[in-house]
Amino acid sequence: MLRIAHVSDVHVLETHPGASYGLDVRFLSFGRRLDAQARVRKLVAAIVRAQACGAHHVVVTGDLTESGTDAQFETLAEALSPYSPDRLTLVPGNHDAYGDGEAWMRALRGPLRRFRHTAAGEPGKVIDLGKAFLLPMDVTFPQPIARAAGLLTEPAARALDRRLADKTIAKKPQVVAQHHPPFPRIVRAWDWIDGLRGGDRMLDMLARHERMYVLHGHLHSAKDHTAKIFGAPAVVEDEDDKPRVRLYEARDSGLEAAGLA
Repeated sequence: MLRIAHVSDVHVLETHPGASYGLDVRFLSFGRRLDAQARVRKLVAAIVRAQACGAHHVVVTGDLTESGTDAQFETLAEALSPYSPDRLTLVPGNHDAYGDGEAWMRALRGPLRRFRHTAAGEPGKVIDLGKAFLLPMDVTFPQPIARAAGLLTEPAARALDRRLADKTIAKKPQVVAQHHPPFPRIVRAWDWIDGLRGGDRMLDMLARHERMYVLHGHLHSAKDHTAKIFGAPAVVEDEDDKPRVRLYEARDSGLEAAGLA
């Protein structure tokens, strides 16, 4: 049995002396305290809790930073420095792409380079976890801070579909990790603002690939819409007494939710 821990929506802020936050960060952080040290503590506490629950691998599904600046990625790297990249996968969210379209890849070449081989990068990437295969996906794209959408491009969808159809990885659970959920919003017009464009392609894959599952963040909730799509609550939320880490167990029969910690 493989235990996977799911952490999401961290929203790290720069903690270096003299850090100041502009209108963009204040807009994005509306309703949340601008306490950079507290956000780092919440991230570290989530990872510590995941490890204490026996997690073999921790997946962080996006909004790693508040606005995708180089300084915020540096703070994130400092917070993660004690942890092995072999047991941690990072996936970007829409907040991580607000800085510019190259911020995530620049971070993987720079402060987060230790995590590059297990982080979301090229479409169709596969990480062998033993009892399951993890496929981290980057569904971000440059957009103004007034939007919060994701994008599964057609080339990325084809690359993912080819991997899922590969017989060498089709005999174990195939766990896709990304920030946005693939299902449409009740009001379809809202998808353009806050949903995953191209999500219908992923829903089609879920229907065709028996052992495919999706872990996502973005909605700040552990509510699931199907037995194959799992969301996680937001670590950044201020109710410190509530469990924020979602646990799963991968077996030959598939991936099963195992509660919150």
